[in-house]
Amino acid sequence: MPANPPSPSDRNQRPPRPDFAAAAAKLGVTEAQLKDALGVPANPPSPPGTSSN
Repeated sequence: MPANPPSPSDRNQRPPRPDFAAAAAKLGVTEAQLKDALGVPANPPSPPGTSSN
């Protein structure tokens, strides 16, 4: 059993985004190359209810 079980309100939240910059640095590639290889959009859509303007 985890020390800090997730609370019921956490279930509706999106998981944190992976740290692509750190992963790319560790792999010796650029962040753009990593995202391209993984098929991740360069600018993923914002979660509903947020504004990027």
